[in-house]
Amino acid sequence: MADTPPTPEQRPSPRWPLILGGLLGGFLLVAAGLGLGWYIFYRPIVNVAVQLPPPPLPPAPPGPDQAQLKALEDQIDKQKSANKQIEDQIAALKNRLRQDVCTAKDPTGKDGGKEPAQTPMPPGGQKT
Repeated sequence: MADTPPTPEQRPSPRWPLILGGLLGGFLLVAAGLGLGWYIFYRPIVNVAVQLPPPPLPPAPPGPDQAQLKALEDQIDKQKSANKQIEDQIAALKNRLRQDVCTAKDPTGKDGGKEPAQTPMPPGGQKT
C-alpha cells in the first residue's frame, strides 16, 4: 500500500494565518483598550496632579508714591477731624444725660417742690 498524495480537498489547510491573525487582532484590541484608557482616565489625572508652578509675582514698585502718601495723609486728617466732631457730640450727649430730666410734673427738670407755670394747651388738642 503506497501512500498516494492527497487531493486538494483532502489536504489540511495551514493554521498559521489563523494563529497570526488572532495574535495580531488581540494585540490591536489590547492596544486600543490601553490607548482609550489612557486618554479617558490617566491623562486628566496626570494633568491635574502635575501642574506647572504659578508664574512669579511681578516685582514690587521701587518705593511709595508721594502723591498717594499725601492723599492718604489728607484722608487721615479728615477722618481725625470727623472723629473729633463725633467725640464732641458724644461728650455733649453724656453731659445731657447727667443733667436733670424733665417730666410732666416737673417740665424744667428741677424738683423744686412747687408746680411751675405751664403754657396753656391750644384749643383742638396737640398739633404735630
